[in-house]
Amino acid sequence: MTFTESVILGIIQGVTEFLPISSSAHLILVPYIFGFRGGDLAYDVALHFATLFATLSLYGRAFLSVIFDLANVGKKDWIKESLLIKILFASIPAFLFGYLFHDYIEKNLRTPYVCAFMLIFVSLLMLYAESKKTERKRDVSYPIAIAIGIAQALALIPGTSRSGITITMGLLFQLDRKRAVDFSFLLSIPVILGASIYELKNFELQKETTTIVITGMVSATFAGIISLKFLINYLRKYTLRIFAWYRIFIALLILMLSE
Repeated sequence: MTFTESVILGIIQGVTEFLPISSSAHLILVPYIFGFRGGDLAYDVALHFATLFATLSLYGRAFLSVIFDLANVGKKDWIKESLLIKILFASIPAFLFGYLFHDYIEKNLRTPYVCAFMLIFVSLLMLYAESKKTERKRDVSYPIAIAIGIAQALALIPGTSRSGITITMGLLFQLDRKRAVDFSFLLSIPVILGASIYELKNFELQKETTTIVITGMVSATFAGIISLKFLINYLRKYTLRIFAWYRIFIALLILMLSE
């Protein structure tokens, strides 16, 4: 991988990890179109940490508040009311699913057809969620948290988009748009952190690729911050529909190129 390829792939990772358009789909499609070589494990781990840093830059203070709020919740109702406990419970499906099926998914599901199917399937869910005219609520109950957590677990399948499926699930359960977005990214913090730490056991940085890895990480972090800020502001006024139609276009492009 060259310096330029590292920058481009880092930017793609940063942008598509937060926008609900599937980073895995784009990291499959762009190298195929332009003939880029993929990164090694060290590069992938670096991009995971870049995603975490970008998320913490905007949601780190909110996540700390969630932790500290646990002390302010009445002893009688601390399990019922604590958002932190809900986040931890909702993280369990992703950890379980990742532990049990990560290798299977990497070997068998990282195909153009699976990716295209998930791009279209989640797009249809987005369009359906946005079509529902119901009274929106702000409270994340345990059933809603678990449902969003299960949706997050499915994001391991290429083409799904973690942000896309979790925000959509929040909308399907009648959360207002801001709460759905906030809970989605707060929920991502323990899962991304856990996945990054897990991957470190196989981490081996080669001296000759250090600059490439750092470059990808830096570009992914800054692109991620910009992308996440854009999404938060965009969804205050607009719906997910434009992302759904874009995903369908990308799915059709993947299918045409794979023939």
